[in-house]
Amino acid sequence: MTDILSLPNWTVLSTEESENLIINAEYNIQPNTCLKCGSPSFYKHGPKSVTYRDSPVRGLPVVINAILKRYRCKDCGGTFIQPVTDIHPEMRMTVRCVRYIQSQCLKDTFTRIAENIGCDEKSIRSIAHEYINFLTTNYKPVLPEMVGIDETKIDGEMRFIITDIEKRKPIDMLVNREKPTISDYLWKHRDDPVEVVAMDMWTGYKSVVNAVYPNAVIVVDKFHVVRMANKAMDDIRVSLSKERVKAIGRDWMRRKSLLRMRYKKLDEKGKYNVDMWLENEPDIAIAHGLKELFYLIYEMPTRQEAEELLDEWLAIVPPEMNKSKKDFKPLVTIFKEWRNEILNYFDYRVTNGYTEALNGVAKVINRQGRGYNFETLRARLLFNKHHKPPYPHLRIDPDEEMTGKEFNDLLESLIRCECCLRLLTPFDYSVICITCTERFPHLKPDRYPPLPIEDSTPYSE
Repeated sequence: MTDILSLPNWTVLSTEESENLIINAEYNIQPNTCLKCGSPSFYKHGPKSVTYRDSPVRGLPVVINAILKRYRCKDCGGTFIQPVTDIHPEMRMTVRCVRYIQSQCLKDTFTRIAENIGCDEKSIRSIAHEYINFLTTNYKPVLPEMVGIDETKIDGEMRFIITDIEKRKPIDMLVNREKPTISDYLWKHRDDPVEVVAMDMWTGYKSVVNAVYPNAVIVVDKFHVVRMANKAMDDIRVSLSKERVKAIGRDWMRRKSLLRMRYKKLDEKGKYNVDMWLENEPDIAIAHGLKELFYLIYEMPTRQEAEELLDEWLAIVPPEMNKSKKDFKPLVTIFKEWRNEILNYFDYRVTNGYTEALNGVAKVINRQGRGYNFETLRARLLFNKHHKPPYPHLRIDPDEEMTGKEFNDLLESLIRCECCLRLLTPFDYSVICITCTERFPHLKPDRYPPLPIEDSTPYSE
């Protein structure tokens, strides 16, 4: 019989397949002494059937029905069962089954793992928590030179996230974003080589970073800044639309996406529509022009040129568009307190985009698990390899030949499902994974031609 069990010193007697794969087996090694008193004098005292769970085989939960021998000691009179190897001492499971659960508990839900194993969810949760405690206890992160910090709201609580924005990987998640919590954490890492910290414009972060790392450079994420320019233009459009008749206001709402996009990225039809609109609405044309000019600041090659263009931009903002929260006043005001930190971007060219993306990953993880506790959420975020290629983005040499397998490995390292953020495999062949495509038939992802994994021919051929 084929050794489907694949465990040393075990012999498979028979197999049965139904909802579970039942493997009847016996252990071949006999004890030398009594397990209670150590006496070598004992005799067989009948068989005993013990059930163990094993890792899934062919998609079925596995039950090992072990036929073990029972013994009675001639000296102490005690009975004991034949000792076996490869079985976890505290669980009715094989060691590899426990390792399987440990590997899956950071990727899949506890309920689904329990279904795959065929055991109670509490057992999965117990093993997962013990494993997570082990990982957490032995995790000793060191803050790198370039750090990104941000917060995300999960189940009504603000969680603080810190990342390595150069290697693009998570470093840690804190239970809240209160200043004492962040200060205590950073103070423990005060000797780490932190040189650059990317963040949003929250004064709490700024004060803590300046206190712990006085020589570190703070860089305000450019997304938060340019977003304010777009919002200011949009608020002006909304306020002006209220002064128009409803039909015109609705037409403006339908076309608002054209104004939000960069003018240079519009197609010819889009540019024509925007030009016609702005020609008839001079106030919106001014707001749109201010937005486009502000975006140009971030295209300047040097800090000096960016600062000069910024000063010109601040000087031309009309007073009537710089007097409330519904225009450019918030954007103009931030440069009084954050000017240097915003302009530091042009010296280091780093953003907090990876940290922002990781916030979304954390929310997806929490949604999948229907409310993990903080320790589990943190472990799934930190220890499940939610990283991307090092900054800047990985570039491919067009002259270098790549085999089919190498190309698939590259795709696997770069692409995640746009629906559930799961890391795509070469078997998905799309921007949406097979699972999500089956669950949501209305999704129609763009597909690319599959490659055989073991293909050794150059991809260029």
